[in-house]
Amino acid sequence: MIKSIPDNSEPSARQQRLVKIITQFLIVSMIFILPEVLMTTNHHYPKAWPWRIYIRAALYIAIFFLNYYVIIDRCLPRPKGFVKLLGWNIVVIILFMAVILLSAPPRGVPPHPHIPHVDDAIRPWLKFVSISVRDIIMVILTIGLSLAMKLSDYWMKMRQQKQEIETLRQHDELESLKRQLNPHFLFNTLNSIYALIAISPDKAQKAVHVLSKMLRYVLYENTPTVQLDDELSFIGSYVELMRMRLGTGMPINVALSNDTPELRVAPLIFISPVENAFKHGNTGMPDAFIDIDITCRQGIVKARFANRCKISDAANEPGTGKDHGIGDANLRRRLTLIYGDKALIHTTVQDGIYTVSMIIDLKDKIEI
Repeated sequence: MIKSIPDNSEPSARQQRLVKIITQFLIVSMIFILPEVLMTTNHHYPKAWPWRIYIRAALYIAIFFLNYYVIIDRCLPRPKGFVKLLGWNIVVIILFMAVILLSAPPRGVPPHPHIPHVDDAIRPWLKFVSISVRDIIMVILTIGLSLAMKLSDYWMKMRQQKQEIETLRQHDELESLKRQLNPHFLFNTLNSIYALIAISPDKAQKAVHVLSKMLRYVLYENTPTVQLDDELSFIGSYVELMRMRLGTGMPINVALSNDTPELRVAPLIFISPVENAFKHGNTGMPDAFIDIDITCRQGIVKARFANRCKISDAANEPGTGKDHGIGDANLRRRLTLIYGDKALIHTTVQDGIYTVSMIIDLKDKIEI
């Protein structure tokens, strides 16, 4: 029996946090310890002095982590956060200088050849003051570094939360659109079967069988994407149902082809223009026709739906894309949410012919 191997390719939150801390430690260590190491190798220090320099570097690192993981998190989210942050860091600077004073008093400061000759009692204090000013500036820069990195983390976290909220909103909106679409499709189909009952009970019985197969697809294919071939088969079943209702008098030209069997598409993405072609098409006129052409070549789906339209639709100006029911509005919204600029839809009414043209780029949506 083969046991499944757990997927450990994605690091856990604890592992990510540990790597983050180690990375930060290495960065601040290079910033604060490496210069001190170079300085001790280039100057002549008493034996007792270098370890005090390393204490100073360790304090810089401690101040960084204290601000990053404690002080900033406790101050910034609260009212007057920057004032509290400033107050806490003033205390940190005072404690830092106290530790430095205890570890390296003025009399322990080594002489430096570049300091001009002054009184022996004053020289250590001058050196100590210059070092103290440098230390205070370094502490301020350390605090600024931790604040900048923490604010960057806050910004990234807020951006990620915003993206998650937007994704959830789009998912909820898509689900809402799909819930609207299913009753809309069912309502139109039941109307067609109702008309068949009076004309031909045998055809109505066959239509119920076709409808049951279509409903199985609609209800049980509850996934974000479906096989494009299954979607085309669904469109073929719907056209078959409409042929039963309309008979064979009106030309219904259907061309469905796909050269990429593994290609997937959003479910029920083509049903709205097909429904509208039969519902709003002027099927009672002698010159009435319906053309349905859905072709996929190398991941690009091109769909065209055309029908002879009613006078009220023919009066519309070309390209206005007047709404043909909730199905048309849902289709446009779904294409925008799912495919963005990878999908185009254009409607025209010209010479009494209503045409819907769609192009969907599915090259990046191939899932095996």
